[in-house]
Amino acid sequence: MTPSPLLRYARSDAEVPTPAQRSNDGAMMVAPFGDLAAWLAEIDRQAGLMRPSRRLYERFDRTAQSLTPGRIRLCDDGVSVAELVVRLRAARHPSGHDLHGLDRVWSRADLGVLITEAVNRQRQLAMGRVVARPKGPRLDPRRLPDARLEHLIQHHRDLGLVEALRAERRRRDLTGGSHLRRHPI
Repeated sequence: MTPSPLLRYARSDAEVPTPAQRSNDGAMMVAPFGDLAAWLAEIDRQAGLMRPSRRLYERFDRTAQSLTPGRIRLCDDGVSVAELVVRLRAARHPSGHDLHGLDRVWSRADLGVLITEAVNRQRQLAMGRVVARPKGPRLDPRRLPDARLEHLIQHHRDLGLVEALRAERRRRDLTGGSHLRRHPI
């Protein structure tokens, strides 16, 4: 038998693609996405292949559910976040054009959490804040300058907060110095 003329273009070190891996129930395993843009592209790709098939529905659902609020918070691509906001809001009110879309993946509560995180992240990126503000109390007495601490002790209406401020003032007096005296508010 004569060898194919195409063999002269074949490389011996070329990577041979492996067949798609399957889970125990026969559904195709979905590789994790790297960032939000890759997730959006994968959702588009899978939606383009969609037909009435339980395996495709399950694969689409697993891919869609790999989007978590934590992954949205880590995204620093404003364009991808804006596109995600549009898609999640559209999933909130299904139009019936898709065979199996994002509207069928999450409950309304879960979808609401994702929309909230995506909108918050979009606003943070619009402000130029790449890293989210650390969680904590809005009024941290340890971060107040001395002048502001004294003013709040004298004028604040919440007696519980005033006691916390007085405890902070006592702590500062015991450590032997002022805190942030150079940077008054």
